[in-house]
Amino acid sequence: MKDDQQSPLFGKNERKNGISRAIYELISRGIHGQLKKESVLQMLVELVSLHYGVPSILLDVIGIFDAETAATGGDAPPSEERVIFCYIVKETERFLSEKLLKERLEIDTLQDVGTIKNRSFYTRFIKVKTKLYYKQRRFNLFREESEGYAKLITELNQEFSQDTVTVQHVLEIIKSLIGCFNLDPNRVLDIILESFEARPEQDRIFIPLLQAYINDGNIICEVLGYKYRYFADVQTPGSLFKVTALLLQHRVIKLDDIYAWVGSAELNELEW
Repeated sequence: MKDDQQSPLFGKNERKNGISRAIYELISRGIHGQLKKESVLQMLVELVSLHYGVPSILLDVIGIFDAETAATGGDAPPSEERVIFCYIVKETERFLSEKLLKERLEIDTLQDVGTIKNRSFYTRFIKVKTKLYYKQRRFNLFREESEGYAKLITELNQEFSQDTVTVQHVLEIIKSLIGCFNLDPNRVLDIILESFEARPEQDRIFIPLLQAYINDGNIICEVLGYKYRYFADVQTPGSLFKVTALLLQHRVIKLDDIYAWVGSAELNELEW
């Protein structure tokens, strides 16, 4: 990887998956006390020095742990995992740029970690955020993301008639909803897969729709991978296996790409 001039973020997809998973496992063991925090940080320093693209991948993984360790609400003290996570993130300032940290991490996290120590900055941020997202504006009551997602779900779960509904028509509606309601494209992809999972018999619509919506099977594999990880401790639903198998059958994704996200038991289920 050190000699590779192309960033692993945009090059070899299987390599990025391997790096992301390795960093995730490394930090996870540190947060849960299976490795010393100092050992985790030392290994992260060595990884970051290997390639200029690694810091961006590292911050992607840190973002996942930020969500996993965040407090659920109330005045309860932070968990031990959250304390260790904040320590690790704070120490990454030694080898990651402050600009990159402020760009990629949430304001609340930067405050918890101590990167932002100016309380007045946080207060101003809250005021600006409140004005942007919660202040009611005339003639703009319907521009809310929640309604946009509701319209998207309705559109994807309609009765698809071969005579009246085409993939191009559905795609244009999705693009319009994203632009009108400022929807997150990654969340839209997740909802498309959820709708496909609910109605796998409509593969004639969903397969070309996914191919037209995003021409990168690796991103689809990442979304599927997090779905499989969600069911790590319980039985994975058969509908998820079926959708994955259909995507493999139609070559929307590659077996090598999804292999990095699923275990041997899940792979056996896919052989149907």
